[in-house]
Amino acid sequence: MKILYLLPYSPAKPTFGGSLRIYHILDHLCQHHDVTVAGFSTPEEEKLLIDRFPVLVRKTYLVNPPGKTRSRFLTQLRSLFSSHSFWYLSTRSKELQKVIDQILSKQEFDIIQSEFPALAMYRFNSKAVKIIDAHNVEYDNFKRMAKVGNPLKKLFYHLESYKFYREETRVCRKQDGLLVTSERDISVFDKSVPGVPKFLIPNGVDANYFYPKKVKSKPHSLVFVGMMKYVPNYDGINFFLDEIFPKILTVYPDATITIIGKKPPKSIKKRANRNIIVTGFVEDTRPYIQESSVYVVPLRMGGGTRLKVIEALAMKIPLVSTSIGCEGIDITHGESALIADDSQEFANAVMKLFIDKELCDSLTENGYKIVIDKYRWKSIGRHLDEAYEKLTGLKIDTNSKNMERWSYDTNGIYQH
Repeated sequence: MKILYLLPYSPAKPTFGGSLRIYHILDHLCQHHDVTVAGFSTPEEEKLLIDRFPVLVRKTYLVNPPGKTRSRFLTQLRSLFSSHSFWYLSTRSKELQKVIDQILSKQEFDIIQSEFPALAMYRFNSKAVKIIDAHNVEYDNFKRMAKVGNPLKKLFYHLESYKFYREETRVCRKQDGLLVTSERDISVFDKSVPGVPKFLIPNGVDANYFYPKKVKSKPHSLVFVGMMKYVPNYDGINFFLDEIFPKILTVYPDATITIIGKKPPKSIKKRANRNIIVTGFVEDTRPYIQESSVYVVPLRMGGGTRLKVIEALAMKIPLVSTSIGCEGIDITHGESALIADDSQEFANAVMKLFIDKELCDSLTENGYKIVIDKYRWKSIGRHLDEAYEKLTGLKIDTNSKNMERWSYDTNGIYQH
């Protein structure tokens, strides 16, 4: 199929969950479809993208991100006095609209797919089937963020939720289909846009990169991986350090938590000591994960599904998560992971895994089987093609794409 793919940023170096999903979807599209890319990217990132995906030569139409010329703070301030959300205002670009108009005046497409609702808010003068890949239900994500933090942040996210509900609902109603990452997101969207077809396209894992390795774990060692400027990750690790970790240290004073993730704020860096290791960005997260006793996901907000959970299961690392942290992933408490929302229960679950090797082995074996059966990107690509066929009425010939399969040296840049 001929597809126009709208990107909010270049996924050539995927360092967090959203970019990972986009990278693997784009990888699938380049292998099996005739894809043209438009959206935001710096010239340097665009060059890297074409290096990663040679088939995109002369098929990329990318403009500088609006954030390069706008102050984030001033845009946030402006949004407080605007009927539009901050996200809407921060993704508006006359230059991108001009590019889209030029592409559609010269070419016809079977599908126009936008990553995130904000990109679908541009004007598309085309009869192509229009699809949003909704990583989260964004207004619902903002609503959760509004429940935690200082009063100013609560106000900001409350307003974002209210404004983006209108914007997200309006643009989703104009789509021919929505791609969602979890059954919960389907149920939330069913309330606001009941008439739009929805297709479950879960997040996945590169099982050839994140795989089990027999490395002896450090006793009483924990690991957390997450883009630290992302509010749910920042809030989650603060919740862990404030309310969970002290309970663990009371029983295991030698316990450690390694916090891995890009752009940790000063407030997190200042907490570093012999028990709390803050690495910031690292080239390869796997050695840190492999040598840990337990992988923790103490998130209290967020939407969609967390790739970090799937990657921990793929590497056979015992996992303790809140219910929101593992939301939308087909795992069961006591069978493939331990799930706890109360701080004491979370601490107890971690400490149980410190001493119960039989339980650890059972959880990791079951979790690994789930990943292999349901969450590999190759099988997820098939679900994507099935959605395309249903929405367009066209049949996809996966053998018709005359191109070589290239490999991507990830070099350990997965952090989300």
